[in-house]
Amino acid sequence: MKVVAASGRAPAAMFVDPSERREAFASVADRRPASTSAVPVDLAGFFDRKLPLLTGGQSSAAAPCQAVWQGTLYEPLREFLGRPSKNLRARLVQHGWRLGGGRGAPPPDLCLLPEILHSASLIVDDIQDGAHTRRGGAALHRLIGVEQALNAANWLYFWPHALLPTLVLPAGRQHRCADLVTRVLLDCHRGQALDLGVQVWALAPDVVQAVVAEQSRLKTGRLTALCTGLGAIAAGARPDRVALLQQFGEQVGVALQMLDDLTAVLLPARHDKAGEDLRCGRPTWVWALAARECSPDHYRALTLRAQTAAMDGHWQPVCAALAAVLAPVGLDPAREALATAGRVLADHLAGDAALAQMLNDLDGLERAYG
Repeated sequence: MKVVAASGRAPAAMFVDPSERREAFASVADRRPASTSAVPVDLAGFFDRKLPLLTGGQSSAAAPCQAVWQGTLYEPLREFLGRPSKNLRARLVQHGWRLGGGRGAPPPDLCLLPEILHSASLIVDDIQDGAHTRRGGAALHRLIGVEQALNAANWLYFWPHALLPTLVLPAGRQHRCADLVTRVLLDCHRGQALDLGVQVWALAPDVVQAVVAEQSRLKTGRLTALCTGLGAIAAGARPDRVALLQQFGEQVGVALQMLDDLTAVLLPARHDKAGEDLRCGRPTWVWALAARECSPDHYRALTLRAQTAAMDGHWQPVCAALAAVLAPVGLDPAREALATAGRVLADHLAGDAALAQMLNDLDGLERAYG
């Protein structure tokens, strides 16, 4: 079940009455604990601990190269990985493990694999979007240059494949985890191709939502599906449970992409992100919903203004116009998509204490978006 159908039709979640949303979660909320245990995430420390294993066995000829590697690869990545993060993906792996029947805590390294991949994708995204900042600091390519930042991101993409064989898991589960990582990376890059390959003003209004939905599913949804899927596979869950949890993870990812896109326009504190998207003409949920809310003529006028703004750099008036269009619906479409994902999972896993923990975690994340 996708958040948005491939046909481009608006998802049912966009039209759910808020009272129905509250009722859908009432029974689950009653069973929720006051808080959930967080996955301890220290990517920079993890990087330091694992780096000797990745670079071991070097010849003596490599010694003069150490300073170069430190300056162009290791130190920049150590600093970037140490920046503040929501660590959502590590927590989703933990939730997938619990809902997959895992006992105790999942392998710590397993929880960090998607965080590593996500960090790599952020570095590449920032290059492709011309971003200036990321996670409270300068975008990595602004610090060390595009070529070196791209190389560092590519290095991170391969790191999980070196880590997987070291996990204390049965060989069959290791193999399935590795296969899932590869398939998800292929999907994520197809999603990125949709993000980069067309500007929104080149799309007819009636296909914008289909393109945005598939882009979000592949680029963002598949990565969150990887998290819940890895946890479930590592726990030894049955294939049907793994599929259910991946479906849920995918829907959560799409909903979070909606929140990210919409808050960029609706919240002044995030307007720099809106500026990146508007200058590049990126197809986002802002445009998908604008196509639904506007008349064809109004929508066409907005895209023409956006095209002009991409050339002259004056994107702020377009951002304000889009915010006015979206104001009546606000963040409701994203919240309802997230609620639908939780409701579908709850229908299958009613009574599972681990489900209550996951939904409690997602509620906190939703509130963090405003």
